[in-house]
Amino acid sequence: MTPEFEKSIKKAFAEQGPLCKNIEGFKRRESQLQFALAVGEAIENKDVAVVEAGTGTGKTFAYLVPAILSRSRTIVSTASKTLQDQLFTKDVGRICSALAVDCDVAVLKGRNNYICKERLERLVDRGLFPEPDSYKRLKKIIEFARQSATGDKNDIPGIPEKDPLWPWVTSTKDNCLGKSKCPHYEDCFLNHARARAREADIVIVNHHLFMADLSLKDDTMAELLPEADLVIVDEAHKLPDIGIDYFSDMFSLRELQDFSEEGRIIGKAHAPGVIRWDDLFLEVKKAVLNIHQTVYRGMALEMDSEIEIGEIADFAEKIKEPFEKLVDAVSAIASAFKTIEGANEESDLFAERCGELLERIRAWQLTLANPGAVKTVGGIPSVLWLRLTEQNVLFSNTPLSLAQPFTKARAKMKNAWVLTSATISTRKENGEPDFSYFLAELGFDSQTPTYTWESPFNFAYQARFYLPKNLPGVFDENFAHELVESAWPLLQKTQGRAFFLCTSFRSMEAIADELRLRMGANFTLCVQGEAPKSELLERFKSSPNAVLVGSMTFWEGVDMKGDALQLVVIDKMPFAQFDTPVARAKKEWFAEQGKNPFMSYQLPEMITTLRQGVGRLIRSENDFGVILFGDNRLLEKRYGKIVLESLPEMIRTQEFARVYSFLDNPDEAY
Repeated sequence: MTPEFEKSIKKAFAEQGPLCKNIEGFKRRESQLQFALAVGEAIENKDVAVVEAGTGTGKTFAYLVPAILSRSRTIVSTASKTLQDQLFTKDVGRICSALAVDCDVAVLKGRNNYICKERLERLVDRGLFPEPDSYKRLKKIIEFARQSATGDKNDIPGIPEKDPLWPWVTSTKDNCLGKSKCPHYEDCFLNHARARAREADIVIVNHHLFMADLSLKDDTMAELLPEADLVIVDEAHKLPDIGIDYFSDMFSLRELQDFSEEGRIIGKAHAPGVIRWDDLFLEVKKAVLNIHQTVYRGMALEMDSEIEIGEIADFAEKIKEPFEKLVDAVSAIASAFKTIEGANEESDLFAERCGELLERIRAWQLTLANPGAVKTVGGIPSVLWLRLTEQNVLFSNTPLSLAQPFTKARAKMKNAWVLTSATISTRKENGEPDFSYFLAELGFDSQTPTYTWESPFNFAYQARFYLPKNLPGVFDENFAHELVESAWPLLQKTQGRAFFLCTSFRSMEAIADELRLRMGANFTLCVQGEAPKSELLERFKSSPNAVLVGSMTFWEGVDMKGDALQLVVIDKMPFAQFDTPVARAKKEWFAEQGKNPFMSYQLPEMITTLRQGVGRLIRSENDFGVILFGDNRLLEKRYGKIVLESLPEMIRTQEFARVYSFLDNPDEAY
């Protein structure tokens, strides 16, 4: 790094520097400065930096300050809308103001987040709605489209995210009329957002959009990524799981349901009375239902299950006729639209989509005719499986690793990359950080520069890690009862203010039932599933003596600062259910490579999740509380030492009295 650049970063973070002087509440931290210098090195050398920064390090300032000072064209990708909004509305502006630097920032979302004026106009003209009362919500959308500068549908209150109206007023890559045909192209919300992003110094996106572009399944960012000087991936621990879907080959019956409804309305709008459109599309719906029933009843599969297709007896024979009927039904629609070719731009575009869909169905017909022959996708070892739900069957050929396609996509770009999270590494038995699993998942070389900065919070002072004595094993039928029994005196002491983080819905329900037996009217019990996540969290914060019981959705992305949360109970080590087709195939693949699947795959995945759950407790310098951990395998299994070394350095105890006295008086207990 040049001396000038290094000096400017150090000056920004100095005790009497512009950040400390101009940003209320900003505190200089040495780890944050070192993080920023590592980002500066990556920028100048066009290198990669993988950075683990504990809660409270201030990682957003650490990567944004060098990006802004270097005038780097920067793309920031993050997993959560909350962080996206914080970066856009708060952090970038505060930093620029403090540093007296001009910087243009834009948020870019996926296409389906923006109202499409052309499709909205067509829907209004036709008056054919997906539901009888859709017109009520349509009025809100029309008014919003008239007044909004962004067209971001997330800014419209009161319309559910899964409302069937949304696909009719937003566009996809397939049904967009494009520059030459769309009358609203010049004032298109999506195009304005893309234009803003092309002009901006910093563009904030989410991991889904980011991976869609890398996999070439979207062109939203095609002009942005290669031109960026710096790519920052925040919450990087989530990237492999999100990314794998974008490099999978998938086919869903739900696609056909949406396709049928849209095609039926387009046909009736542009060629009414010429063709029996209702009958044509009814055949598609019948074929879809036939496939669903064949998978459900004909193959005797359980609802909400995932299974490797090669394990289903006589699958190819049973699916053959239903798929042939689907091909015939979609072929008939393609032929019908061919007869009205040139009638309208919208119908011609739908005809193209129909042809492309027919090609995909035929390709999947060949795949499913001989499922045992499918071993790769894009040259990468894969597993062919299906998911059955009440409304859908999803067929997927999923690669077992993201490393090769991710590396290939990155190879086209000559820019700096910074990947950061509070939970990227595990620990070796000697306590040294181990980034090997994360690096391998994304195809980074083992020599990639990695950095670790622990949280600046004093966990030894602020928290206790309590593993009660004499708890039964986590698979014992009385486990939930005994866990709640152990937690109950602490719950009374903290007067609620507790999270129970459970590893499964079954465990969650059992623990909630045990709590109901003990709780009186002076406690408020909030259980996942009773209301949306945001509503439950608000109820928890605003209610006296509240206890929240949730499954995996509450293990991360929940920031409960202050004395609202003083006890986090974790039932067991969150080993994923490795009975899914992808997990089983991945375990076998690790074994074939001579690796230990448990140590190389299952354990790192679990530790990452566990660290997220433990991280809910201490969110600021003033927080204090107890982690009650119910899994005695932590002391009984050899890998328990690795797990403990991967957690913050809390004082650990099995003595109830030590924990109780700590909650009674944290200063005295220390």
